[in-house]
Amino acid sequence: MIELKNICKSFILGGEEVKALDNVNFSVKKGEFVSIIGPSGSGKSTLMNILGLLDVADKGEYILDGTVIKNAKDNVLSEIRNKKIGFIFQNFNLLSKLNAVENVQVPLMYRGVQHEKSKKIAYEYLEKVGLKGREKHLPTQLSGGQQQRVAIARALARKARNNFGR
Repeated sequence: MIELKNICKSFILGGEEVKALDNVNFSVKKGEFVSIIGPSGSGKSTLMNILGLLDVADKGEYILDGTVIKNAKDNVLSEIRNKKIGFIFQNFNLLSKLNAVENVQVPLMYRGVQHEKSKKIAYEYLEKVGLKGREKHLPTQLSGGQQQRVAIARALARKARNNFGR
């Protein structure tokens, strides 16, 4: 499902090259759960940005579901992100003017899911994460933990099986 081969990524900071990732190799098979841990500055966020197709490696090979991710155009990467990758950002990245249901609906709408169908899916996943009754609340009206659960519902709803109807 995910395979990284000799992934390298460097940055220039203060005129010096800093190696954030140096020949990283690992794979994650379907159904596996993986944690990435390490001290601050060890390259965790850089690695996650590469895995999430938000950044590209300087060297190495990234294979996602059998597809080699290399030199793909932004629109192709966006489509892959939308169909295959669910994000739960550290700061949740909820849209402040949208309520919980609408925040969960956003990636579904980008996939072409009809409004009513995406709304039904959003309600279903918000209930699964324990937010029934909070669906119409804006992010500022939710606790940090509740905001995190909206982000989790958004990531999970993206994987709702393909009977979306257009």
